[in-house]
Amino acid sequence: MEIFDKIDVEIEFDRVVRNLGGSIAYNSSPSPTMVKLIHQEIEEGYSLIHPRAVYDEVAAHLTEAGKVALGDGFTLNIPHIDREWRGLERVSLAICTIGQELDKRVSQLSAQGDYTASIALDSVGRAALSSICDKIDSMVCERAGERGMVAGPRFEPGAVGWELAEQTVLFSLLPAEKIGVRLNECYQMFPLKSVSLVIGMGSETPIPRGRRPCWYCNLLDCPGRDPAAVK
Repeated sequence: MEIFDKIDVEIEFDRVVRNLGGSIAYNSSPSPTMVKLIHQEIEEGYSLIHPRAVYDEVAAHLTEAGKVALGDGFTLNIPHIDREWRGLERVSLAICTIGQELDKRVSQLSAQGDYTASIALDSVGRAALSSICDKIDSMVCERAGERGMVAGPRFEPGAVGWELAEQTVLFSLLPAEKIGVRLNECYQMFPLKSVSLVIGMGSETPIPRGRRPCWYCNLLDCPGRDPAAVK
């Protein structure tokens, strides 16, 4: 079990623009005024985020029914995982957050009627959270390589057809409260800018065609979709 209290986050301009989507006429370039605002909100975002994560690895295997068995009776039912995590031996689990200060500022801006800045800062927060996930992903890939294993693609409850309710399994295995994250009865995490994820690894696991969930999602017109993801 590991707690990461300091994570170097990179808030990428292009990712913020993708997150904005239709708010700035997606698929067109933002205006110079919007570009300036985005850069301003990125700068402010760095002062408001507190990236943290709780992480662990457990032995695991695929059942005959195509589920992920984690031990202690816990299983994950991720669609088509028997193909993407073939040869599974271990699973990395993480819960990540940027804290709640940025969302408080977003609400403040909205209450003041500064809706454009509010939307832009919200997109900055989502970009920051994605960056944390990518950092955890890179760490898992490195650790898998050290073991002579391949890290399969990462998946997140509620995406790619994976039931959000299974988020309870991750919260049963990880002490999310140590990083200030909780789960409500509707399986929503608080602070809102939080995410849970799993990554399988094994010595015979195939090299994934892409690491992010976008590569395995059918929402092809999603504004936040990784532009490199193809079906």
